[in-house]
Amino acid sequence: MARKQALPYAWPTHLVRPQAGQRLVYLDLNHWISLAKAATGRRTGEIYRPALTAVQEASRSGKYLFPLSLTHYMEMAGIQDPRQRGDIADVMEDLSGFTTLLTNSHIVRLEVEAALDRVFSTDSPHLADLDLLGHGIGHAMGKRGGLHIRSASGGTTEDARAAWPDGPEAFDAMLTDKRRHLERSMLRGPADSEVPELKANGWDPTVAKRGAEERAESERQLAARLDNDPQYWNRLRDVVQARYMALEIIDAITQALIDRDKRIEDVITDKDSVRAFADCMPSADVYTTLVEAAHRNRQKVWESNDIFDIDALSVSVPYCDVVVTERYASHVVNAAHLPRGMKTEVFPRLKDLTEWLDRQ
Repeated sequence: MARKQALPYAWPTHLVRPQAGQRLVYLDLNHWISLAKAATGRRTGEIYRPALTAVQEASRSGKYLFPLSLTHYMEMAGIQDPRQRGDIADVMEDLSGFTTLLTNSHIVRLEVEAALDRVFSTDSPHLADLDLLGHGIGHAMGKRGGLHIRSASGGTTEDARAAWPDGPEAFDAMLTDKRRHLERSMLRGPADSEVPELKANGWDPTVAKRGAEERAESERQLAARLDNDPQYWNRLRDVVQARYMALEIIDAITQALIDRDKRIEDVITDKDSVRAFADCMPSADVYTTLVEAAHRNRQKVWESNDIFDIDALSVSVPYCDVVVTERYASHVVNAAHLPRGMKTEVFPRLKDLTEWLDRQ
């Protein structure tokens, strides 16, 4: 069954968006790589120099933010060459300032709550507001806090600041520098010489990719079942939505229902109620649309990078003003008219972004 958006989205009221006048521009990793080639003077990066200049000017104007996501950190960990990671990280730091989007799981939870608010005519008073944007990998992982100081005697960061020999301002500068170094290290990853010791202490850079691979294998299994049961092709979107709710967001739904003293039967009564519930959540609509399109391509072979891409777009398309992704994903979401309903521009090329910035 084709996508049919019958009701407005249930946008999460507890997700705090950036201040008015600031626009969010999300770039897939492949476009960050292109900008890094231009920044380092690579011959293959010459074509991207106008885009690099345009986004640098946009970033420095303060009117445009270029946030990173947890997907970026996970994909960067899969790049083997430390020099390449460093080149990309330099451009990311320059343009993003380590501004990050909130992790998918937290946004999905707020969307589930908003969808249930619509069903039960409530306003989720038990929820705390969460910021869409924050600083660094901690925010991208949905964690609060940052780099703090704890002494053996129980002293806190504020105690250390007050007692700092060169004064509180020098302490603040030192801590800012340490935080910046930490963020750079998390984005760049280790040098080759550091890898053996890190692995000996339990570091495993393949964790994220292995998790994505498990989910890709689940999609490969679904593709095989679809080939064996062709009657489901006419209801493919229903199948994808049901699996999304059962495998990806069931924990969020269960907890939200417990908080309301409700049961799943109070929400899901038939296939139409599944469609209505999933379609009103913005990230779920993007996810379902992309997964359905991928399965309709009978030649598609699912890879872990497909999972990374879908997760990133499920947040960036609904919650950013501009998304620059790869050509096929851009075609799919635009053909489904998702950007129109989400008031987002989705482009396949940095050149498109440059032209869009010129028109603003």
